[in-house]
Amino acid sequence: MKLTVGQQRALEAICDTFAPADEGWPSAAEMGVARAIAEALPDPAVTGRPEQLLQLLNIWDSRLHSLFAIRRTAAFSALPAEERLRVLLSWADSVLAQRRGAFQALRKAIGYLYVMLPGAHGTASPVWEKFGYPGPLGVQRPAAARALRVTVPQRDLELTADVCVVGSGAGGGTVAAVLAAAGKDVIVLEAGGYYDDADFDGAELKGFYNLYADRGFASTADRSVGLLAGECVGGGTVVNYTTSFRTPDDVRAEWAAAGVPWFTSEEYTRSLDAVCERLHVNLEHNRVSAREEVLRRGLRSLGWHVDAMPRNVLGCDQGKVCGYCGLGCAIGAKQSTAKTFLLDAQNAGARIFADTRAMRINIATGAATGVEARTKDGHRVTVRCKAVVVACGAIHTPALLLRSGLRNAHIGRHLHLHPVSNVSGVFDEEIRPWEGTMQAIYSDEHCRMTGNYGVKYETTALQPVIAAAVLPWREPRQYRALLEKLAHTSGIGVLLRDRDGGRVTVDRTGWPVTHYALSAFDRAHLRKGFHGAARILEAAGARLIYSPHAKFCCYEPGRRGSHETFTRDMDAAGWSSGQLALFSFHIMGSARMGSSPRSSATNPEGQTWEARNLYVMDGSSFPSASGVNPMISIEAIAHRNAEALAKHL
Repeated sequence: MKLTVGQQRALEAICDTFAPADEGWPSAAEMGVARAIAEALPDPAVTGRPEQLLQLLNIWDSRLHSLFAIRRTAAFSALPAEERLRVLLSWADSVLAQRRGAFQALRKAIGYLYVMLPGAHGTASPVWEKFGYPGPLGVQRPAAARALRVTVPQRDLELTADVCVVGSGAGGGTVAAVLAAAGKDVIVLEAGGYYDDADFDGAELKGFYNLYADRGFASTADRSVGLLAGECVGGGTVVNYTTSFRTPDDVRAEWAAAGVPWFTSEEYTRSLDAVCERLHVNLEHNRVSAREEVLRRGLRSLGWHVDAMPRNVLGCDQGKVCGYCGLGCAIGAKQSTAKTFLLDAQNAGARIFADTRAMRINIATGAATGVEARTKDGHRVTVRCKAVVVACGAIHTPALLLRSGLRNAHIGRHLHLHPVSNVSGVFDEEIRPWEGTMQAIYSDEHCRMTGNYGVKYETTALQPVIAAAVLPWREPRQYRALLEKLAHTSGIGVLLRDRDGGRVTVDRTGWPVTHYALSAFDRAHLRKGFHGAARILEAAGARLIYSPHAKFCCYEPGRRGSHETFTRDMDAAGWSSGQLALFSFHIMGSARMGSSPRSSATNPEGQTWEARNLYVMDGSSFPSASGVNPMISIEAIAHRNAEALAKHL
């Protein structure tokens, strides 16, 4: 969108304070970061929603802001570099969570684009050259045919079907296949576009813009947790890391006790089996990369648990190509719903519509009768049907239900995110962490700190944007010194099973707003997880270990500092909102199943308590956090409840 002169001046000054030109490093301005941020911002005149960054830019370059921040009566853009740095750090270290969150949002957006943007005319970025990143690998299968026949409406449409499925990811894709195989006339509506093998070239900017919700910039309302969710045909199954854990037995028992008894039945086991078979889940594609060898070496040195990761792939490269898998699998090895269940659904007659967002479910005499949707180009799509299955993810599912007039108190509540972040280690050997199998091994050493709550240790390919997401920033030289070490860096991901969740509400336009903060219980587990990750890195031989806190926390084993000083530094830096970089790849639980409307949003079959023939079958259904990467659980729930719906219809 077009910024005012004042907004543009403020944004450019902020970007160049984060990343000024220095010793062969281009400035953020030279890389076009401010322009790219402006282009990525939604226009409030179109969306009807206020944009927080624009509101911040309106006051940023005022004299009052500098007076409040550092007691200087000068516009931010007129301050010398060291004073501008002080202003930014006043936000990073503020006692106010909202100011810390705003700093994190700026750090992430600028850091993302600084490492994502290519050089002039699409050439290699000079930033990549500074840390040895080769850039996108390019399309690997340019002649690959598109398996799906996806329609993007070019005019207003009125459609009829037995069932309208909203969403095409793990839940929606599976539901569509089961219902179509049972002879039902199925329409699938997907808010994102359709991209396949010949579109995947490994470019981070293109991948984030095409495949992720909000172009990868989505976050909680206070900006403390980044939300990475797929928004394309196939949803999160197109961009996830292929990790394919079945629902743990203790979690199945917990969910059954929460009012869904079939979780401990053979019926659900059969659905797990069916899903794993269709997705070709196996342990035959687990070549350990240099990055994961660090994890394995450290775990074995400590005598801690380590095991192979089940993965839904066929013919996976497990090398250079595999490391780019979060931007779409370029060789078609990942068994996403676009390769499996959506293809099955299409072959059984289902119709798939892309770039078409469901806006409202029509309800008459207490029952769902259809869906009102709108395309990206503004065309209206109306679907009349006998039943609606909502499967558009645990952020957009409750928002759609609320926009449609449902008022059950549990819609939007009990949101779980599996908050995750990296503790990073720098090694003598070259690791090139952007290469190798996405996730080949893991550790459950500390997954049961309190009952079945704790953390998993995983690692994944560190493409520059993922590395930048957790890279601490205190001043430009230090930030770039860490970036220069990226080829020698490995990160240990600490994935928390959160007990105490957040909430999704809607703003005055009906758009979802996500509220989330770690409880004291969950913060204690995350802290222990960071402590454990540092021990793994030290045991593996790291020369420098640092955390993703806003205040720089690090130590050099055997040379400067210790594990104990590192822990004290992290405690001093804090564990509250905006004091460290957190992300979520697993978004769950905001329309949970249960035995009563007093404790849940739907019944055990996924039908809402308030409207007949309106169902939820995605990660929103989880009674609590799964504790493992949730894809298989989502698909198994969808499989089981879609079979029940087919019989009901």
